[in-house]
Amino acid sequence: MPRQSQLDSARLRRDLGLARARRLTVYTAVGATAFTGVFALVAATSFPGRSPSSAPATQPGSTDNGGVTQPGLSAPVQLPQQAYGGAPVAISGGS
Repeated sequence: MPRQSQLDSARLRRDLGLARARRLTVYTAVGATAFTGVFALVAATSFPGRSPSSAPATQPGSTDNGGVTQPGLSAPVQLPQQAYGGAPVAISGGS
């Protein structure tokens, strides 16, 4: 039976170390994926947002108001100004 040389022993240690690093990497990736899934599930059930379909557009039993705004909603007070044709615009940073 041939003896193992120091070179063979070093190769074996290297291969075993690489296998251990590969397993650690795979376990870490699987664990991170599982943690992300659990965290997303907890976040989704802890903070249930509102969906547009959950709030009715009109109160039950009421009729369409013919385009009149509902209480609490108002039109903008002033329309946005155009960049050109309005007040002068100062631009800095030029040379």
